[in-house]
Amino acid sequence: MALVKQRAPSRRAVLNRIAAGLGGGYAVAALAASGLAAMLPGSAIEAAVTAHLLAYLLLVLVALAVFVPRRGTVAWAIVLLPSAAFLLAGWLGGRG
Repeated sequence: MALVKQRAPSRRAVLNRIAAGLGGGYAVAALAASGLAAMLPGSAIEAAVTAHLLAYLLLVLVALAVFVPRRGTVAWAIVLLPSAAFLLAGWLGGRG
């Protein structure tokens, strides 16, 4: 059985993923908390608590997901696309 040998990723690539996972994950979580709190139905406090709980889940998921793709640009796309969506949701949200 032959194993496919791949060279180890460079330090720059690993630091890129760590930055995307930590910084980008935090950005997605912060924007998700504000965007979801603006869009969720119910009282403001219930929406805020629910949004923050979901934001913690998203933080972990994004931090794990950026290490899956082979290219760094795809890893940053995993961060930037949901960030843009949550930013738009917060901007267009009904609470004010």
